[in-house]
Amino acid sequence: MFDRLKPQKDNKRAHIGLLERLRAGDTIIGDGGMICEMEKRCYVQTGFWTPEVCVTHPQAGRRCASPTLRQSLMQELGIKQSVEEVNRAACRLCREVAEEKGLLFTASLTATPVFEKGGSREEVVDSYRQQLKPIVEERVDFIMCEWLFDIREMELAIGAARETGLPVVACMTIGPLGDRCGVSPEQCALRMARAGADVVGTNCAVGPRVCLQTLHRMRLALQREGLQPFLIGQPIGLRTPEDGRTMIGRPYWPLACEPVTITRFEANLFAREAYEEGIRYIGGCCHFRSYHIRQVVTVSVPRTAAEPGGLVVCSVTVLWTGRAMAEELAKERGGRQPEAASRLGCWGGGLDRFSEPEVQSRVGRQHWAHVAPDLHTLGDQSPAQHFADWKSALKRSVSVDY
Repeated sequence: MFDRLKPQKDNKRAHIGLLERLRAGDTIIGDGGMICEMEKRCYVQTGFWTPEVCVTHPQAGRRCASPTLRQSLMQELGIKQSVEEVNRAACRLCREVAEEKGLLFTASLTATPVFEKGGSREEVVDSYRQQLKPIVEERVDFIMCEWLFDIREMELAIGAARETGLPVVACMTIGPLGDRCGVSPEQCALRMARAGADVVGTNCAVGPRVCLQTLHRMRLALQREGLQPFLIGQPIGLRTPEDGRTMIGRPYWPLACEPVTITRFEANLFAREAYEEGIRYIGGCCHFRSYHIRQVVTVSVPRTAAEPGGLVVCSVTVLWTGRAMAEELAKERGGRQPEAASRLGCWGGGLDRFSEPEVQSRVGRQHWAHVAPDLHTLGDQSPAQHFADWKSALKRSVSVDY
């Protein structure tokens, strides 16, 4: 299966690695939010997030995948595929996409139960090594260390990843409050860089605005110490609390987040602000949707970590070009546009052809960058409250004379 894949010989970019692209001034736009997309399409089970979809529905996995896997959960659900079988199938699906498009192919290491249960340094590193071996055999281009909440575990993941000889991207799942032990973003950035990461930053947990605040502090700390890794920012696709708390602690996460999902224009503005801040690996994580994310630029599989007794945590992530973000930074990216780019522009182009005059004027950055949410419509009611009195509200607001 894998040996039949044929790379596109006419795509010269297929042979340019991550660091070579970044050093040449390129901007990588990626997404790790497809786990939510797969769940919303009913391919992934909430709470289990197992990626057997890569075997059972490979075409769905080929288009978008970011499931999380634990062998014990797969057994509990009666899933017959082994962890390695699913991992390799996922790798090969993503390799197929990567070689068709001339893209990069990466694997991710995430938090492991070995560390969470108090395993020794050697046990944690060995668990990562076990997972890296088959992944490296699938010829990934670089390793990503992500969805890590403790800088100590991040350092161990980076150390194991460095042993592969491949470039290492490290992004902590933190905001301005730092890691779960209170280590500041500044110190996390310095420790990731000193551990050998080529690219450092954050992913998930906090929204674009708070992500920018966190990365700004990281960048200044790195500059003060004379360290020059590239920066990555892949926030969650939601508006999150200004006090720096992550979405994980919010009662509506992860299944009732629609009211705080960012708009595509917020994705545009985030991309612009991130670029101006000096971030060159720009993307999104959970709750970035298809209208934020469209055409593939970078492919990532799988997040992995081994647990004693053969229980394994891993996931598959496909990094897609953010349509809104890619269109916003098209000039900076040498004019390259995603395949699904609008021919009419990214700030509502084409609405001037709409049938209703009041909509025709809603074209351009001036409108969409400044339009505010309708708080009267959104309200502050829970779903139960919202629907409990709809009949009485009807009587209060409408008088019908038959």
